[in-house]
Amino acid sequence: MNYNQDIIEQLTALLRGELKGKQKKTLLEELQLDSELSEMFELLKKMHEVRHPESNQIISASKKLSKTLFTDFLKKQLSHKTDFGVRVFDSALLPLPEGVRPASVDTRLLKYHVGEAIVELTVYPITIDSVEIIGQIAGIENNKSIKVIAEVNGEKKEVEVDEFCLFRFERIDIGSCRLLFSSENSKEGIIELEL
Repeated sequence: MNYNQDIIEQLTALLRGELKGKQKKTLLEELQLDSELSEMFELLKKMHEVRHPESNQIISASKKLSKTLFTDFLKKQLSHKTDFGVRVFDSALLPLPEGVRPASVDTRLLKYHVGEAIVELTVYPITIDSVEIIGQIAGIENNKSIKVIAEVNGEKKEVEVDEFCLFRFERIDIGSCRLLFSSENSKEGIIELEL
């Protein structure tokens, strides 16, 4: 099946009984033909069956993360020259557990799969219009010389990954950010995120 970005909304609408006629028939036929889509539908169905008072927040967060994951996965499939990072975790999307007070500084944790590597990012607010990014790359040879370039609002900043596969951008402006990972004149991967 040729997936599009609205597939999760379509599956959710099917679960809620909001799809009618030809739309419903077409989606049901696609579910029978595509095992991956059917598995995704079963997962969404189980999520909708669980109804706790806080479940709406969790379901909403899961949908947002699923949509982000799906969008990143589509971009990864379309980018043939580079490995596009697929976000698998974002703490900004999840509600706080019951009884946990929000921190005075709103730190954000993100996790991406970029090719064979896993990139973990921690984003700390510095001012109302800038953040600090600290990252670590796992699943790569640490003897490679890797550079990370951050592109935000037309401005580029570059740092090198240290011997522990860590990197840090002290101050990055808020906006659409693109992190480019390169090694010896070849691009290793790309991560796109909204700061």
